[in-house]
Amino acid sequence: MTRTRTARITIACAIAYILVMGLGNAIVHNFSHVSYGDTNYVRAMLPFLFLLAAGTLCCFLVRRKQLAPVSNERGRLPLFLLLFLPLVGMALFYVFTNGELSAAFLTPLVATLLVGFAEEMMFRRILYMGLLREPGGQSLKGALLVSSVVFSLLHSVNVLAGSPFSNVLVQLVTTFVAGLFYALMYDYTRNIGLLIASHFLWDYLLLGGAATKIPVFGVVITMLNVAQFIIVVVFLVQRWKQEKAHETAQQAAAPRDHDSMNTTTGM
Repeated sequence: MTRTRTARITIACAIAYILVMGLGNAIVHNFSHVSYGDTNYVRAMLPFLFLLAAGTLCCFLVRRKQLAPVSNERGRLPLFLLLFLPLVGMALFYVFTNGELSAAFLTPLVATLLVGFAEEMMFRRILYMGLLREPGGQSLKGALLVSSVVFSLLHSVNVLAGSPFSNVLVQLVTTFVAGLFYALMYDYTRNIGLLIASHFLWDYLLLGGAATKIPVFGVVITMLNVAQFIIVVVFLVQRWKQEKAHETAQQAAAPRDHDSMNTTTGM
């Protein structure tokens, strides 16, 4: 299928995002001698995260008319809140018990907020929505798959920051599932702001040290990961059944339409 100009531009924006992230990883690793996962990694990457957030916002503002939602249907919240509220509770507890006005504490907070904003806007609001506006019946499946694959590939550049190849492979799988989850949740909630908040809190709990300092948080996060995977499977099966039913209905309607045309011609 020939891609529309909007789809091509959004894919190009996402690729540019990955290239800038890769460049940032290479620079901080080779010149600042900081590796992915080091305590100083987030601080070293902060200028690139500001650049990515600003670039993402510009991409959206330039293409916002072409990226208008394809449906005005109101979103839902119950299922999303089931996974979102535990993140809020853990983050608040960590801030109240460990918070301090220091660069060491505030830098991960700012960095993960920038990541949450930039990645959700780029890979869900811009890329996923741009692909979703593709003509044809396969656009939904294509948008889910391509946006999730590209989001997963974003994390491959962590190898440039010294992350072990085996760790990157695991991250590619987990972020592919996360990409599917966030895209499906965008369809479900119709609210990119909630996805930004969820992504931000998730990264903050991991990169800000909360899951390390409070071991029970790691257990809860693992449980939420399992819940995300289950939700992805259930939603994809549900979508598959809906599409099969739609295809069956179209096939059943086709002979009736053909007979109606023949009858009209005979008259």
